[in-house]
Amino acid sequence: MHIDHPVSFFGIRKVARPAIDNRRPAIAGRFPIALMLTAIGVSLAAAVPLGYVLVRASAAPLELWGRLWNAQAPMLLVNTIALVVATACCASALGVALAWIVERTDLPGRSVWRWVLALPLAIPAYVAATCALLVLRRGGLADQFLSSLFHVGPGQIPLPSLYNLGGATAIISLSVFPYVYLPVAAAIRSMNRSYEEAARMSGLGAWATFRAVTLPLILPAVLGGALLVSLYALSDFGTVALLRYPTFTTAIYNQFTGQIDRSAAAILSTALVALTLPLLAGETWLNARRNRAARASAWKPHTPLKLGRWRWIAFAGVMGAALLSVGLRVLVLAGLTAQGLLFPTDVDRIWSVGGESVWQHGMNSLLVAGVAATLASVLALAPTYLASRFPHRLSSLLLHVCRISYALPGLIVGLGFVMLLSQWAPGIYGTVIALTLGFVFRLLPYAVSADHTALSGVPPSLEQAAHVMGRRPLAAFWRVTLPAAAPGLMAGWALAFIAAMKELPTAILLRPPGFDTLAVRVWAASSESVYTQAAPPAFLLVVLTMIPLALLYSRGSFGLTRVLSKQ
Repeated sequence: MHIDHPVSFFGIRKVARPAIDNRRPAIAGRFPIALMLTAIGVSLAAAVPLGYVLVRASAAPLELWGRLWNAQAPMLLVNTIALVVATACCASALGVALAWIVERTDLPGRSVWRWVLALPLAIPAYVAATCALLVLRRGGLADQFLSSLFHVGPGQIPLPSLYNLGGATAIISLSVFPYVYLPVAAAIRSMNRSYEEAARMSGLGAWATFRAVTLPLILPAVLGGALLVSLYALSDFGTVALLRYPTFTTAIYNQFTGQIDRSAAAILSTALVALTLPLLAGETWLNARRNRAARASAWKPHTPLKLGRWRWIAFAGVMGAALLSVGLRVLVLAGLTAQGLLFPTDVDRIWSVGGESVWQHGMNSLLVAGVAATLASVLALAPTYLASRFPHRLSSLLLHVCRISYALPGLIVGLGFVMLLSQWAPGIYGTVIALTLGFVFRLLPYAVSADHTALSGVPPSLEQAAHVMGRRPLAAFWRVTLPAAAPGLMAGWALAFIAAMKELPTAILLRPPGFDTLAVRVWAASSESVYTQAAPPAFLLVVLTMIPLALLYSRGSFGLTRVLSKQ
């Protein structure tokens, strides 16, 4: 028998039914006004930078639109689309191949490779570009080694050029393939093996079985990872700027820094926003496919596929991918760091960057990243709790608005805050507060996705039981829901923290004078080709991001995958 009694939720009284039921949403009903207003406020704040950029672009004169579209847009559009497509294809092929080898075969050291192949996420692509330039540029490490080996002059040995589409694609793909590898590996491990067994019994070989059975079942995971890779390539600034490959992000930055009137940068930003719309539309379709795939999957024990004579060839391939994406980059950074700190040159002395200043940049990064990730996680609670406990078109819309900046390059988020704060809040423009605010709303989608996943996994019946025992809704949330969702919330915080540590465009545009983060310091030194001074902050950045990534990955088997699959 149900007994109606009034309870208060965030100060708003409503009628609740305390009968315990696992169906979700068992506590759905009229929106708590305070919770709804908080969620609306967070959503509007998240959309303000984009809205301001679009308004600024719409107010620009038509002749400026025509000049930009005729002079720059066609080339930028072709270059940007080519980079996105090439990177998505390369990263997807590499991620799927590695996931299948590690999860379905008798590869030696499978448990170790599962962890190692997630580490490239800790190395920003612009740091990877710095390492590649150190090795492959004229007069670089490879040129010096080969010249001494073959007794020829510097520059006589032909090396692959990085200043083109191929170089940008290779570097970014090796940095972001874990976005595909992790969800695909999890999908392969949880897949119902009876389908593959039936295909084998019908006479299909290993490759035919993968193409006809395995690939269709893991396709939602592949497409989800490819979507993340595409968004990353679309928003990348540091890598393409260092490799001098012109895209919309580099053109926006050049327009912003080269002119007093920022309308041109806003106009180019609208084109970049338009390129994200197909990706956002595909996300809705992908979520439906992912849900159907999840219902169709069931775990079943299996025997790893015997590779035979191909076993050590596969091992060499996986080893090569790990060395190119992690090992060589870390070794190069460590070697250049030791050289710059122990044997400084005149250029190093001019830059006056010693171990103490590098640690100061590290403290700046930790401070901003920690505060921003915490604020983003707290702000995300209102819209995610509203969507998980009071499902409605309005709550779903607010949730999507909070996530909108995930599909936007950090350059546009930073540009929106620069335009907004410089005009409406000059008192905080150019301060650490402005930098932190920009980071908060750049990170908000990471926290929203993780918080929504964590809160949706807590049965509403637990809160109902607390209500029956006399707990007010706020107390029930604090004592019951929050502890149960804590692992997922902490995973979201860690992912947001990692993203903040690596964030470059927002930091470049919003940092106050004299307040450099590690990412900014890497960018400043690399853009001036002072690589011995780019290496120490880059090495420290990699170390500081690998620690939370390892902790995040260690929380259960492929715990990182559950967070990434919801981005």
